[in-house]
Amino acid sequence: FLFDSPLRDWLLGNSDMDAMPSMGRLAFACATGAITAAAWLAVLSMLIRVIRTVQMGDPFVEANITRLRGMWMLIAATEVFRIVVHSMADISVGALGVAPAETGMDIRIGTWFLVLVIAALSEAFRQGAEMRAEQELTI
Repeated sequence: FLFDSPLRDWLLGNSDMDAMPSMGRLAFACATGAITAAAWLAVLSMLIRVIRTVQMGDPFVEANITRLRGMWMLIAATEVFRIVVHSMADISVGALGVAPAETGMDIRIGTWFLVLVIAALSEAFRQGAEMRAEQELTI
């Protein structure tokens, strides 16, 4: 359901029930959805671990920096994957003789803003860890 397509219309019952998509298209849709869901679950898992260290009062640890960097890289990779899949779906729909729902790349500014915010946050955590290490050396 990431984008409008004949598959989405068929699954929602908005199209002719005889126009069932091929099993290959259904498998492709399920596989891409599963990959995207797995990536977002991994991001959620990393976020939960960051929140736990913040709750324990020790946010500026190397593990959090690594987690935050992994989060923004995984979100960016997932968004690129989504854009590629969307483009492939447009091409495959056009190849079947059906006009694509929309043309061009579907770039979501909000997702890229989230990537930039998390990247900046990871650098802030890195700076905090460096300042903490310097403080421990001076005491």
